[in-house]
Amino acid sequence: MITIHEALEIVRSHLPPRSVEEADLPRAAGRALAGDILAREPSPRFTNSAMDGFAVRWEDVKTVAASAPVQLKIVGESRAGAPFAGRLESGQAARISTGGMLCRGADTVIPLEETEVDGEALRVLKAERAGNHLRREGEEFKAGELLLRQGAVLNPPRLALLASQGTVKAPVYRRPGVAVIVTGTELVPYHAPAESWQIRDSNGVMLRSAIEKSGGEVTFNARVGDRLDETLEAVRRAADVADIILFSGGVSVGPHDLVKSAAQQGGFETLFWRVKQRPGKPLFFARRSDSLFFGLPGNPVSAYMCYLFYVQPVLAHLQGKPFGHESFEGEAAAPIFNSANRAQLYRVALEGRPGRPPLVYPLARQGSHMLTSLTAADGFIHLEENVRLESGTPVEVIPFT
Repeated sequence: MITIHEALEIVRSHLPPRSVEEADLPRAAGRALAGDILAREPSPRFTNSAMDGFAVRWEDVKTVAASAPVQLKIVGESRAGAPFAGRLESGQAARISTGGMLCRGADTVIPLEETEVDGEALRVLKAERAGNHLRREGEEFKAGELLLRQGAVLNPPRLALLASQGTVKAPVYRRPGVAVIVTGTELVPYHAPAESWQIRDSNGVMLRSAIEKSGGEVTFNARVGDRLDETLEAVRRAADVADIILFSGGVSVGPHDLVKSAAQQGGFETLFWRVKQRPGKPLFFARRSDSLFFGLPGNPVSAYMCYLFYVQPVLAHLQGKPFGHESFEGEAAAPIFNSANRAQLYRVALEGRPGRPPLVYPLARQGSHMLTSLTAADGFIHLEENVRLESGTPVEVIPFT
């Protein structure tokens, strides 16, 4: 058996290359950019008003004082989407709305509340400085400037920025295709009646939802019995449509554990089998060309923990994100210990504290067959073998969310 650190490093060292595609903006949310984005146009695209008021020439209003207002003639209007077509001459002003293009000949905006209007006559009561209340062309950024770096995840504001530039498609890393295959003659669909000796398929639902949440795309889904021909056929079909193949079950040492044999007969090279960890000891990992193969244990907790610790970082990498685990620091609320000679992925619950790291509570139930040890947990910690953490010890928490 290899250690948990060795297993993770083997996975890291066999990461396949990323693929790039052009995605329509509405479908690019949450995706990582596969290249830098430069501005096509300046922002703002044109000089416009920051307030409702009047566009004027500073030369006409610079003498304004409280006791000596300036009178101008209103000759038109510039509003958002309908600019003033003419040019302001000496003694003239134009109404202007927020976002309206600055008229030719004008260089300043006087807010509405600093004026008096009588028909076409405008009295300017206050004028602070030339160029006031303008959003100037290119003041945010100029054409050719870097807007977003490669690897930036396209959240709603970044998508809005691209849309403002007229971007129709964005270069993003392709969502990895994942095959999910659950094994076991005893399994029935989760929505079907189950005999006393049968088990409903919960792992398939769990893994498919986890993949979608991680940004992957389930491209093949199957359930096979404990037969080598069925298992091998599933491997071959999955390899045609998936970057990553996930099997759940069939990787231990029993006579009906056929996944390793099927993977090898399907052309996959075994990179490791069995890891000094709990849960997830029977984990199997193989590769064929750029396709990865994970044989996860059949127990639901083991399957999910192996998915989080090994598979999710691969999905992150393929989508242009760092390979690894998001984590934060907490504080042990009670002693946490691992007396076994293998690492443990220990499920924990959290209690938030304003301005301080959350308290980390070890869950009493850690059985690999107990789904409630997952539903009651907020995350897990990686405990090395034969270690004891006292209350108050800082711990690194890997959240489930």
